[in-house]
Amino acid sequence: MTLLDVRGLVKEFPQGLGRPPVQAVSGVDLAVGPGQTHGLVGESGCGKSTVARTVTRLEAPTAGQAFFAGDDLFTMSKRELREARREIQIIFQDPYASLNPRMTVRSIIEEPWAIHKSVPKSKWRSAGEELLEQVGLNPEHANRYPHQFSGGQRQRIGIARALALDPKLVIADEPVSALDVSIQAQIVNLLQDIQRERGLSYVLIAHDLAVVRHIADVVSVMYLGKIVETGTRDDVYDRPSHPYTRALLSSVPEPDPELEQSRDRQVLEGDLPSPSNPPSGCRFRTRCPKAERRCVDEEPVLADPGVGHKVACHFPDIEVHLRAKV
Repeated sequence: MTLLDVRGLVKEFPQGLGRPPVQAVSGVDLAVGPGQTHGLVGESGCGKSTVARTVTRLEAPTAGQAFFAGDDLFTMSKRELREARREIQIIFQDPYASLNPRMTVRSIIEEPWAIHKSVPKSKWRSAGEELLEQVGLNPEHANRYPHQFSGGQRQRIGIARALALDPKLVIADEPVSALDVSIQAQIVNLLQDIQRERGLSYVLIAHDLAVVRHIADVVSVMYLGKIVETGTRDDVYDRPSHPYTRALLSSVPEPDPELEQSRDRQVLEGDLPSPSNPPSGCRFRTRCPKAERRCVDEEPVLADPGVGHKVACHFPDIEVHLRAKV
């Protein structure tokens, strides 16, 4: 069973003045099962956050479909979408900008109940304090304002707000990237604990590969608006087949200093192309060490080339899979 099924998602932003649109997302497929965490990784500007904002209908899609529990989110009326949003919530990247500075913590948490009428007003106070305790905050802080909290505490408030309606799916848009390293581990562990307690499904968007490896069941790698590799966590991390995935993984530092100095790094040359004028054929070809003429003329299809998971590359690295089988 699939809880969220995104098919051929396209999102373009017009620039006007006769300029071509920005192709932020170009034909993304995504599937999330009940209780599953799907990690979406890639460097800044690849379209990860646009996927999150479009699936939650904070941005209108240009094309594609997104089925939640069998219903297409993109064709819903305002009333139907309002009901669906009780089941789909989002945790934003910036805990400083995502909370209203003029509202107390209590008001922030109670606002979803006021809008959706899902909890009787007589129970707001006790339910709010219970939520704060669940995310590791003191209920006595409910009357404080966001500026009186640290970044990690603010993100906990954002998580509590996302949980207020008891959703089935939470889209976490880089929930730890703005936090200190010591706080990141606490938030990741909190998300895992909540998932076990509530049976939640997550779409975890991040550029920190270590965070995604720690929590995700399935991982999709994005580059310039397209998914270039997708598979189970072990498939993608232990047996990467796309040159871009291998370059991303090689950029992660090793904790062993000797191993870090001795290993070979795959360093990408050049800058990320403009999404308003992406390269023909394979979008990664301008930075790929394996690029040939075919990569210019023909766009690779996301399919299994015989490695056990899907890769969008004309020349995938299958040697690592053959070595793994020996």
